[in-house]
Amino acid sequence: MLQSYHNYQLLMALKNQINNEPQLANQKLVDFLVTEPSSTTAMFLLSKTYQKLGNIAAAQRSFEKILTITPNHVETQVALAKIYHSTFDIDKAIMLLTQATKSQPENIDIWMLLANYLKQTNQEKKSEDALKQYHTIAAFNAELAEAEQALALNNFKKAEQLSRRLLQYVPNETRVMFLLSKIAQHFNHFEVSCSILANCVAIKPNNINFGLAYANALFISKNNQAALENCQRLLTLYPENLSLFEIKAGALTSLGRYEEAIDIYRQLASVHNEKALCLLRLGNVLKIVAKADEAVACYHQAIDLDPLLGEAYWNLANLKTYHFTETDILAMTKALQADRISHNNRELMNFAMGKALEDKQQFAESFTHYQLANNAHLQSTPYNYSSNKESLITFFTADYFINKKPSGHPSNAPIFIVGLPRSGSTLVEQILSSHSQVDGTMELTEIISIARELNTHPPHQGGSFPENLAALTPEEIKQFSQRYIDFVKPLRKNSPYFIDKLPNNFHHIGLIKTLFPQAKIIDVRRNPMASGWSLYKHFFAEGHKFSYKLETIGQYYNDYVELMTHWQKVLPDQILSVSYEELVNNLPTVTSKILDYCGLTYEDSCLDFHLNKRAVATASSEQVRQPIYTTALDHWQNYAPFLTPLKNSVIN
Repeated sequence: MLQSYHNYQLLMALKNQINNEPQLANQKLVDFLVTEPSSTTAMFLLSKTYQKLGNIAAAQRSFEKILTITPNHVETQVALAKIYHSTFDIDKAIMLLTQATKSQPENIDIWMLLANYLKQTNQEKKSEDALKQYHTIAAFNAELAEAEQALALNNFKKAEQLSRRLLQYVPNETRVMFLLSKIAQHFNHFEVSCSILANCVAIKPNNINFGLAYANALFISKNNQAALENCQRLLTLYPENLSLFEIKAGALTSLGRYEEAIDIYRQLASVHNEKALCLLRLGNVLKIVAKADEAVACYHQAIDLDPLLGEAYWNLANLKTYHFTETDILAMTKALQADRISHNNRELMNFAMGKALEDKQQFAESFTHYQLANNAHLQSTPYNYSSNKESLITFFTADYFINKKPSGHPSNAPIFIVGLPRSGSTLVEQILSSHSQVDGTMELTEIISIARELNTHPPHQGGSFPENLAALTPEEIKQFSQRYIDFVKPLRKNSPYFIDKLPNNFHHIGLIKTLFPQAKIIDVRRNPMASGWSLYKHFFAEGHKFSYKLETIGQYYNDYVELMTHWQKVLPDQILSVSYEELVNNLPTVTSKILDYCGLTYEDSCLDFHLNKRAVATASSEQVRQPIYTTALDHWQNYAPFLTPLKNSVIN
C-alpha cells in the first residue's frame, strides 16, 4: 500500500511540475518508469512533457505505446487524436475519437471535436450526427446536473423525479443510477443502493467512483465478504486508493481477520490525512484482540493530534477498565468549552466525562454529563418510539410453528443469545465460546437483514414482514436459511456449534425458529434498572435508537418482556432464560444449566472464561477478560434519584 501511495503522490507532484519545469519533470518520469515500467499514469505524464517541450514525435510514440497496453485509455485517445490532426493524419484522429465516444459517450467535448474533424474531411452527414449527439448529450447533462443540484440541496423528491425521467431517455445510464443509489442510501435503503450500484459496476467495472461506492454500500449492509472481494479487485487497478484500504480494513475487522486489519490501519495512520481517525480505528481493533494498552496509546495519540476529538475520549471510556486522570478531565473540560467543537464531538465528550466523574463517585455531576450527551444525540437524531410487538404476537402463534416445523434448515449448530442490550449477553457468550465445541463469532446482523428484506421486498406481492412468511414455500425458507449459514461460514472455525450474539434478535425468534427449528435460544435477563441505566450511559455506534431517553428504554424493556413471554408460550421448553444476577452470584450452577440446555458436556474452561484469548468485539470486551465479579450489580443505585422516568415506565 505505502509504495503505491507514495508513487501516486510523486506522480501528482510531477503532474503539477510539467507546466513550469517540463524538462525536470521529463527526466524524473523517465527515471520513475525504469522502476515502474507498466505505469500508464507515468507514461501519460511523460507524453505530456514531450508535448510541452515541443517534441511532438516523442509524444506521439509515447501515447501510442500507452494504447498498446490500455487500448481504451480515453485521455490518451483524445491527446493522440489531436497530434494526428496536427500532422494531417486526420483519418486516424477520427478513428480514435470515435472509439473514445464509445467509452465516454457522456463527454460532449469529444463529440464536438469529432464533429469538427468530420466536417474538415467533408463528411457532412457524420459531422451533423456527431453535432446532434453533442446537443442531445449536453441537454441530458444539464438535466442531470439539475438533479445533482437538487440532491445537494436535499430536495430528494425532485432529484428522484428528474433521475427517473432521464432513465426513460437512456436506460442504464450509470451516472443517473449512481445518483439514485445516493438517494437510496440517504434513506438507509442500503439493499436498494447495493442493487443499483451492482448494475453500475457491471456496466463500468473499472470506474473507481462506482466501485468505491459499491464496496462501501456492501460494507454498510454487512455484506463484508463481498465488500472485501470488491476492494481486492479494485486495488489491482487503483493500488494507491486509501479509501479502498479503509473499507477493506473495516470488512476484515467484521470478518474477524483482525491482524490483517491492524496491519492496514497501521499503514493508513502513517500516510492518511485523517491520521487521528485511523488511530481510533486501529485502537478499536487492538481492543478487540485484547491489546488494551496499545489501544489506549492509539487513543491518546489521536487526542494529541486533535484535542477536540470526542470519539477518542469515548473510546477510552468504552474500555470500561480505563480510569481517567485529572489531566484527562481537565482536557475534556477545556474541550467542552471550546466554541469550535462539533456537535458530535461534544456529545461523545459528555459521555466520556460522565464515565470519568462516575469513577470519581461524583454521581450528580456525572449524570448531568450523561444527560447532556443523550439530549444532544436526540437533538441530532430525533426518534419516536414504535413497536412491532403486536404484529409479531398476532402472527407467530403456536399453530404457526406446528405447521412450519417440517420446513427450515435441519442444522442445530446456531446458538442465539438474546435479551436487552447491556444485560450480560457477552458474558454468556464468553462462557459458551470457552467450550471446545463452540465457536464464538460476534453480533451478527444477518437475521435482521433477512427480516428487512422480507419486509421491503416480499417474494409474494402484497405482503410484509412477518405476514408474508406464511406465503413462503419450504424451498424459499431453505434458501434464506442457507443464506444465513453461508454468511456465518467465514466467521466460524471448525467447531460443531456457533454463537450469534445479537441481543435485539429477541424480536426475531419467530423468524429464527422458522429458518432453524433446532436452534438453541438463550435469553439473558437483568434487573431493568441496571440494564436500563447501562444503556443510557452508553453511546452506540449504530442502532439502539431507543436508548437515549429513559422513558423509551422502559417502553423497550416492557415490549421485550412481553415478547419473551409470548415466545415461551408458543415455543414451550425451547428457550432458556438466564438471570444475569444469578449467573454472577452462582457461576458454576448456572453455567452447568446453560451447557445442559445446549447439549454440551461440562468443561472447566467455561468457568475460566476470562482466560479465553478470543477476540471480543463488544463494549464488554475488557470486562469479560476478568474473573467474575459482583460489584457492578448495583451500580445503578448510585443514580437512583435521577432514574425516576425509567422506574415509572417499567411495568413490574
